[in-house]
Amino acid sequence: MGEKKKGGIVRKLMFGVVGLFGLFACAFAGMHFVSASKLAQTVEVEVADIKVPDGSGSAIERGKYLVDHLMGCKECHGDDLGGKVIMDNGAMGLWYGPNLTTGKGSKLADYSSKDWMRALRHGVGKDGRRLLLMPSDDYVNFGDEDMGAVVAYFRSLPAVEREDKPLSLGPIGKMLVATGQIQFAHEKIDHKAKRPDAKPGPTKEWGAVLIGSCTGCHGTGLSGGKIPGGDPKWPDAANISPDKETGLGQWSYEEFVKAMREGKRKDGSAINEAMPWKAYAGMKDDDLKALWEYIKAAPAKAKGGR
Repeated sequence: MGEKKKGGIVRKLMFGVVGLFGLFACAFAGMHFVSASKLAQTVEVEVADIKVPDGSGSAIERGKYLVDHLMGCKECHGDDLGGKVIMDNGAMGLWYGPNLTTGKGSKLADYSSKDWMRALRHGVGKDGRRLLLMPSDDYVNFGDEDMGAVVAYFRSLPAVEREDKPLSLGPIGKMLVATGQIQFAHEKIDHKAKRPDAKPGPTKEWGAVLIGSCTGCHGTGLSGGKIPGGDPKWPDAANISPDKETGLGQWSYEEFVKAMREGKRKDGSAINEAMPWKAYAGMKDDDLKALWEYIKAAPAKAKGGR
């Protein structure tokens, strides 16, 4: 092969590499622009205010129970609810659960009851921007009394002085947000829907309120699969629909309780701690029974369809 021909091939290869690099650079720039635009976008929602108890013992106790054992707030905001790094890696970026107390460094210290409802029920911050990490769609069915208890509990917390860290998306995080593979809770909520008129108790109806604690990872169909926006190290969420082959269709209520309170499956194997069973271990019997009644009545689905 002549030197001239060799040189032509090398030039073509170089042009190809440069062109490919250019395509990647354009794609990355596009994902950066789209994800940044989505994070900066503001929305308006109609927010119904609630009455927050004055801090009486029963309301604080109820709020603490909801926060610790049903809503899973400590998983993202830390044991003292003063803020926590959820994830920090080059691919996904820095994801941080903000300080929920009134301490120095908290951006939520001056939240009114209406501001809390905007965040908890609509997934929108005080400044009108949609909250990327806040699973408001999990909590939207809780009634005013329970929400008031939660806010009362937050306000009663010891002030934790810890500066919030801003969300910083890595390249994979930007791609997932830009392409809609990670959705804002605001997009998933029917903001005009009527909340279920269910009272706490061991019923399927109350289970429909509580099941939001499960659907964030297991999907609205309860069939599990890859968790959108989850840590890459997490395993797929299990199928908790009543499917007899891959779900809980062959499980007894006692086995379900053991999984929730001891982190053990039907076969005795340990459940990965990405599933916050230690928080759910403190659930009251009636609440566990309500979840079980809801799950039993749900449609059976093959694993992975969420």
